[in-house]
Amino acid sequence: MERRTKTALGLLAQVVLGVGLMLTGWGWEDWRGFFAHPARAALLGVTLLGVVPVLTGWVDAQVFRKGKRPVGRQRWLLAGVMVVMMGLIWFLPYGDRRRVLVFAGSEAIRYGGLALYTAGHALALVALRALGKQYSGYVTLQDDHQLVQTGIYAVIRHPIYLRALLMSLGLPLIFRSQLVFPFLVFIAVFVAVRIRQEEKLLAEQFGAEFEAYRRRTWRLLPYLF
Repeated sequence: MERRTKTALGLLAQVVLGVGLMLTGWGWEDWRGFFAHPARAALLGVTLLGVVPVLTGWVDAQVFRKGKRPVGRQRWLLAGVMVVMMGLIWFLPYGDRRRVLVFAGSEAIRYGGLALYTAGHALALVALRALGKQYSGYVTLQDDHQLVQTGIYAVIRHPIYLRALLMSLGLPLIFRSQLVFPFLVFIAVFVAVRIRQEEKLLAEQFGAEFEAYRRRTWRLLPYLF
């Protein structure tokens, strides 16, 4: 089986697992109720659409591509983040249906969350397209690694981490959950550590080229940070 197909099937399996966790939290006996709200239904639609570019080969999204210089014991860190994510994915619909730790009132919260989640997905696809086979969920370098400075990377250095922040805001808000605050802090700390590790590795590998690139770009947000 082609590696691209394996990657796409792996992502589909993650989507199925995620939907299963959400429906378990919500309650399988009322699965129609879960999809009755447009924002929750659109969440699944956006997630499924994100698999299409991988399946067609437009992006290469092999998360576990180790490379030749992985930094530290990242497997355990990534595993820990995944466990937290699975717990959150289960709890968000649970709390939404039973009104546990949710914001009262405006539906604008849900649709604002959906907009952030969608923007995060779109940003990730653009970044993955620019990185090609250099993408990895690990902080590492690949064989013949190049410093990507085109596309979105001509403006910000870490669009995939910006995606993580956008989605950590968007996903809880789709379920109007007050857990958006602690979860955002958790992801922000994770992102800060990863950015420090990645920029140190790139500086060691590319020296003056990376320093020049760092001076003319932003970490995450143009003109702000």
